[in-house]
Amino acid sequence: MPKKPKIKHVDGEELRKDTVKWSEQMDIVLIDALLEQQVNGNRVDGTFTTTAYNNVLKVCREKLNYPFDKEHLKNRMKTLKTNFNTCHDLFKGLSGFAWNQNNKLFEAEPEVWNSLVEVKPNAKKWKHTPIHHYDKLSELFAKDRANGEGAVSAKEKVQQWEREGSPNYVVDVEHLDEVNNTCSEFFSPQYNSQLVSASKGIKRKASMLESLDKHLENVQSGMNNVADAIREGNKIVERGQPHRHSEQEVYDELINIGVPEQLQLDGYLFLIDSESKKRAFFAVPSERRYELLLKLMYPTNRS
Repeated sequence: MPKKPKIKHVDGEELRKDTVKWSEQMDIVLIDALLEQQVNGNRVDGTFTTTAYNNVLKVCREKLNYPFDKEHLKNRMKTLKTNFNTCHDLFKGLSGFAWNQNNKLFEAEPEVWNSLVEVKPNAKKWKHTPIHHYDKLSELFAKDRANGEGAVSAKEKVQQWEREGSPNYVVDVEHLDEVNNTCSEFFSPQYNSQLVSASKGIKRKASMLESLDKHLENVQSGMNNVADAIREGNKIVERGQPHRHSEQEVYDELINIGVPEQLQLDGYLFLIDSESKKRAFFAVPSERRYELLLKLMYPTNRS
C-alpha cells in the first residue's frame, strides 16, 4: 500500500508532498485498468481519452485505497512506457534471444549476450533485471512503436544509434521528395505522383487530400521498415550465430590481459586450435581470462 501524502498547512492552504512508491501489485492494477479502457474503445490514435483517465483513476483509488490524481497515473505510465520501449527496441528482431515468461528476462547464450553488450553496453542491465508485465505492456505500447504517437522516424532512430555508439548508417530524411525516393518501392505510382505534386504546393481536391493522408501514413510505415532493416544489418548477431573471434583478436587479447611474453605464443596456438576453448575464453570477463587460460592449458594444476 502506498504511503499517504503528507499535508502541511501554510497560511491556511494545504501543501501536499506526494510520496507514492509504486509496487509491482500497484502496477498490475494500473496496467489492467488501462487495458480495460483500451478494449472499451477509450483510446483514440494511441491517446487515452479523458473518460479513460477518469475511469482508471476511479479503479486505482478504489482498489489501492490511495488518493491518486491524474498526474500520478500519467507519471507512472511514462515510466512504464519508457522501460518497455527501451527493451522492445533493443530486443525486437534480435536472433538468439528468447523471452522467458517465468523469470521475466530475455535469455541467450553467453557469447550472444557478450556480443550484444560489446555494441550496446547499456544492454547489460537487462541481463539480470526482470521486465515485469512485459506481455501486458506490449499490448499497450508495442503498436505505438510502429505507428501513432510513439513512432520513431528512421532519421531519429539513426541519430539515437549514433548517440549510443552503434554503427553509423546514414539515412537523411529532410524533405518529402527524399522520403519518397528512399521508400519508392513501398508505394504505387499513383501515390507517388500525388506526393510530388503536394510537395510543390499544388492544391488538390478533398478526395486527393484524403489519399495523401493515407500515403503519408504509408511513408511512416515504410521508413519504420527501413529502420528495422538497418537494425537487422548490425553486427550483433548474424543469422543467430555467435561472433567468431579472429586469430588477430585472440593474440591482441592475450597481450591486453597481461599474459607473460614467454607464454603468449603457447596460449595463442592453444586457443586457435579449438573453437570451443576460444569461445569459453572470450565468454568470461576479461579480468578472469588469464586465470581460465591457465586452467585450460594445464588442467592438472586445478585444485
